[in-house]
Amino acid sequence: MTYAHTDQLAPTTQPDPAWLGEQIRQLRKLRKLSLQQLSTATGRSIGFLSQLERGKSQPSVSDLNKLASALAVPYSVFFSQAPQHERGLVVRQAHRPVLHYAEGVSDALLSPGFGGELQLMLSRFAPGASSGAQTLTHGGDQGGMVLCGELELWVDEHCHHLQAGDSFSFNSSRPHRYRNPGTVETQVMWAYTVSN
Repeated sequence: MTYAHTDQLAPTTQPDPAWLGEQIRQLRKLRKLSLQQLSTATGRSIGFLSQLERGKSQPSVSDLNKLASALAVPYSVFFSQAPQHERGLVVRQAHRPVLHYAEGVSDALLSPGFGGELQLMLSRFAPGASSGAQTLTHGGDQGGMVLCGELELWVDEHCHHLQAGDSFSFNSSRPHRYRNPGTVETQVMWAYTVSN
């Protein structure tokens, strides 16, 4: 999976250390990485990363690039454009992190941050794009609504053909996969719960 990078150079403002540390901690937990694994991936010590997550140390541009790569997020995620009173509450359209997958699927994160049990995504599926041949299973629940286009949704190997306006929900432990069978882009508003 690759991610949209809208800024090749470091932003001119430094992220708030406490806010930045919390984002890194939430992302690390979301990716189910230990501090040791993140240390190995970034070449930084466990002590430094622990202090960073607690807002006690300031990373370099190189550190942030390595962290973005290890956590599979765009570098810009670490530089919130939101005013202090909106952080953790509001995501402006222009500042959504966008994740691009090799299968022609992209997800825009609509949730304000990576913590919490509820996550919201706007998924886009190119014609013929799918989640892959293998079924997915994980914890939590998920649901959504097709905003435009059409979606084939397999749950327990039963195929449900959904059109714009159709909605769905199921426990994520049930084997599932999906595909855009149409000739135009499909957009799905997706909500899911995650285990912290």
